[in-house]
Amino acid sequence: MPRFALLLVVLGLVAILGTVVLVLGDATLPGRVPLTTAAILAGFGGASLVTGLWLLEPSSRRQPFSG
Repeated sequence: MPRFALLLVVLGLVAILGTVVLVLGDATLPGRVPLTTAAILAGFGGASLVTGLWLLEPSSRRQPFSG
């Protein structure tokens, strides 16, 4: 399970980095990348990152109460 969660986190970070590279590249050569593509890639990266971190977070049902 942690491997899949870490894969999602890495995939999310790569997608967000790709979005930044696309947007910065579009600033130097306008019109090369549609903004819809960048928005979809950023949304996918954010959702993947949040899902991976959520899977890595320990659940309260799995750990005994320590209080």
